[in-house]
Amino acid sequence: MGKLRFFCALLIAKLSIIALKITRHNGTNFPGIVAIRICPNFLEYIELPDKIIGITGTNGKTTCSNLLNDSLTFLGEKVLNNSAGSNTITGITTSLINSVSLAGKQKYGTAVFEIDELSSRRIFPFIHIDYLVVTNLSRDSIMRNGHPEYMRSILEANIDKSTRLILNADDLISSLMCPDNSKVYFGIESLDSDKNCCTNLIDDCPICPVCSSKLMYTKNRYSNIGRAYCPNCNFKSFTADYLATDVNIDSMTMNVFLEGENCKFNLFNNGIFNIYNELTLIATLSELNYKVDEIKEAVGSVHITKERLNEFEAGGIKLSSVLCKDRNAYASSRVFEYIEAQPGDKELLLFNNNFQDDATWSENMCWLYDADFELLADDRIKTIVTTGSRGLDFKLRLLSAGVREENIRYVKDPLDCVKELNFTEGETIFLLYGTDPLSPARKVRKILEEHLNRIDKNEKVH
Repeated sequence: MGKLRFFCALLIAKLSIIALKITRHNGTNFPGIVAIRICPNFLEYIELPDKIIGITGTNGKTTCSNLLNDSLTFLGEKVLNNSAGSNTITGITTSLINSVSLAGKQKYGTAVFEIDELSSRRIFPFIHIDYLVVTNLSRDSIMRNGHPEYMRSILEANIDKSTRLILNADDLISSLMCPDNSKVYFGIESLDSDKNCCTNLIDDCPICPVCSSKLMYTKNRYSNIGRAYCPNCNFKSFTADYLATDVNIDSMTMNVFLEGENCKFNLFNNGIFNIYNELTLIATLSELNYKVDEIKEAVGSVHITKERLNEFEAGGIKLSSVLCKDRNAYASSRVFEYIEAQPGDKELLLFNNNFQDDATWSENMCWLYDADFELLADDRIKTIVTTGSRGLDFKLRLLSAGVREENIRYVKDPLDCVKELNFTEGETIFLLYGTDPLSPARKVRKILEEHLNRIDKNEKVH
């Protein structure tokens, strides 16, 4: 009876995919919703790929999933992934529905699944993960996630003992996961920007998990990311099996020791979070038993998707669109650090508020006071434009962070933001956007590109 119900659910879900295509709807997780509603234990029956790699964590899981999927495809594997759908149970179910024939025969040998931390409790009981990458665990949106240690407890309660973990040795929260599981660690040796203590507003691991004494840092990147030790007991950060050394932002290179060889890799991007993303990819490919030459070729063939970082230059001005998750103070602070570290003068458009909330409710803005807006109180940042119904909340937070009022522009209509910019030759304009599907960021970017192209043509005329 259960098997019959499964095949009925599979047939109807596949028909729904055809219907969605005909009506030109995305419906990235709708077939999964249909299948699970008809057959609640649908995932118990569906045939899975032979090898499954899961990628989870608070930040970086989408980028790492895309990079790994592209790398394995380059290396000749036929990879199933959920990049076109959601990272919850319904999105992954939709991917699996697409991956099997009507008879239920699996067409893929490998799967790379991005997995939402909270959704893991519904996914892991049905899908055995062979390798699980945990990018990091940190404070996330207050509207849906609890403290990062709570998120770790959710994952630990559902990860199978036979799953091999690939963990961040520099993250004091996720590195402590599942002490009984087989695991390896990745980390970055030292950076010129390292500090000797946490200077961020968010520091979710200030005390020793063994004796509750205050932790000390030999180096700190941001929040609880770095190398820490307890002066009162033997606790210290784990040793990295995959260690990035000689990270050089000027030459955009780093070294990683693989199979007895010190291998040089070109950096995807000079943001610290993207150095970790690249190192995560290298470590995972090595754990999947690819050889050094194969890893070098694969890493050299992929790049960070433009949905995360998109750069354009014309008229002597650079435009950089950067994903800056709304309602996520930790992720926003990483972007602010990245901007602060970039050379030259800058102008900012803050579109990382949630425009969609205007239709149904009022966005909770308390997350602004966990984000390090103080990093934007920089003389090289000439203009910061805020907009939308919550634009004045952003302005208030910027003022409290020490940004000069004359540098802040508030406009109610987002499409008017472009008029507030100076467009000074040699500067970078950063357009920060969130996860909101109703964000006008795409329209504004197009307007900015057209404006920069006009400037470029005028320069050539003269």
